[in-house]
Amino acid sequence: MAALATVSRAAVVCLAMTGAGARAAEAESRPSAAKPPCLNAADTREQVKAHKLLEPYAALKTAAQQRKAEALSAKLCVNGDDFLYEITLLHRDGRLIHVQMEAGTGKLIARPPREPREPRDAHEAHEPPIKN
Repeated sequence: MAALATVSRAAVVCLAMTGAGARAAEAESRPSAAKPPCLNAADTREQVKAHKLLEPYAALKTAAQQRKAEALSAKLCVNGDDFLYEITLLHRDGRLIHVQMEAGTGKLIARPPREPREPRDAHEAHEPPIKN
């Protein structure tokens, strides 16, 4: 019985690995249009000097001040002929905020949509406030 259980587990693992490999190969074959390629630290320094772009630290600081959040990371990415920073911030309530900034001007160009605030309890949604 123990040998049968071991063989069954091994078969499940092999099937899972085969499926994961097929999904990875399928993902590689599809063109990715979602994200522009980002540069490593050395290439970022070179491009900042060559194109007189905003420094990563300054981009982080500006975005953090504008969004009133803590700066976590900034990556310089290339989108055609344009350079932009993909910036990750941590909001005070624990939410991660992802913004994009033009590397040449420091202008925020993408802002995630805000989700509507839900009422704290069901009574707030349906009953008007009580006046004394």
